Amino acid sequence: RISPIRGAYSDIRPVIDYYRVTNENRLLFGAATPLVEHIPRDLKAWNRHLMLKIFPYLKDVKIDLAWGGPMACSPNLFPQVGTLPGRSNAFYVQGYSGFGVPPSHIICKVLAEGMSEGSARYDLLSSIRRPTILGKDAIRPLLLTAGKSWHQLSGYWNGRR
Repeated sequence: RISPIRGAYSDIRPVIDYYRVTNENRLLFGAATPLVEHIPRDLKAWNRHLMLKIFPYLKDVKIDLAWGGPMACSPNLFPQVGTLPGRSNAFYVQGYSGFGVPPSHIICKVLAEGMSEGSARYDLLSSIRRPTILGKDAIRPLLLTAGKSWHQLSGYWNGRR
């Protein structure tokens, strides 16, 4: 009923809700806090509230697990793909910026291409500039709050509430 094609979905708001149905027929549902960067104390209750806005017929479904943590954001909100400096066999992908579920399937396929024989797609993604954010560790919550607020306001102004 949720997803007969087992796809990954997200809405179009700047700070999204996302979900997919797993191979075990479980709902994987997630969201970021909309403006202020924080981790809610009761993640199950917080996620249930958001989930029921989309799927009210799941009101009696038990939530087995909820987790959260700091969001890995990149300056351009695009996942960063590459290898570690001086270690051409150590690959990474990071910085999904809250948009991880829908693009992760293709990003990981491209990463696998890069790890095996290489590809034009991997070369393109790994060539995207990765600027350094000075002070990011010390003021991460402030930076994320400012970024979320800006994107939410931008979405509001452009009709993506």
